[in-house]
Amino acid sequence: MKKQWIVLSALASVLAFGQTALAAENVQGENNNQKTASLIESAAVTEYQVTWNAVSGAANYKIKIVRVDSGAEIVPVIDLGTDRVFKDVPYLKSNTQYRVWVAAYDSKGKLLAQKVEVKTTAGEIGGIIRWNLGSLS
Repeated sequence: MKKQWIVLSALASVLAFGQTALAAENVQGENNNQKTASLIESAAVTEYQVTWNAVSGAANYKIKIVRVDSGAEIVPVIDLGTDRVFKDVPYLKSNTQYRVWVAAYDSKGKLLAQKVEVKTTAGEIGGIIRWNLGSLS
């Protein structure tokens, strides 16, 4: 009996808290809608992609992304096969420099070409940002 009372008491507390939260939201009215809209705008997703030109004889490409100021590995060395677009860039901090390394290898694993370039995020909000490295040399 005591366990049932505790469960019912806890359930009543949760329901009361939910109603209080709803009441607080309703009291804020129009201002709350404006705040919510601005939060949604500032939370827009920015997708970063890295692209580069094809290298003759390349059987696979590898990529690595490191944060310049801390040396933190954002993307460890990943083998991309023959893909020349890397779309799996995780969240990047705005106004921060990142070192992007891309290398091309032949079918025997011999390095054909590589490029290291420092890119800076500029606080972009929303959309797709493409970092084109151009030709690997």
